[in-house]
Amino acid sequence: MQRFYLHLNYLHDFVADPDGSEYPDLQTARFEALQGTRDLAADCLRRGEEFKLWSVRVCNADGDMLDEVFVQEALEGIIPVIAVPSASTVSTL
Repeated sequence: MQRFYLHLNYLHDFVADPDGSEYPDLQTARFEALQGTRDLAADCLRRGEEFKLWSVRVCNADGDMLDEVFVQEALEGIIPVIAVPSASTVSTL
């Protein structure tokens, strides 16, 4: 087992994981970051709060970033992202 640190990278803040967690490999740590992002998004939706997380950085004990899970990737296929027409493209009747 290896120790990985899942740091939360918010739009205007950064929350370091001081303790880390043990996972068998980077792929498992990345999956946990993905699931954690989904859990945080669900909590924000339930509370009616703005979700400001940008990404979760997966780091080793030396502080090296090994991977980064972006919110867009974690929520892909769950929350659709659609283009909203701008006022200039909407015709009036």
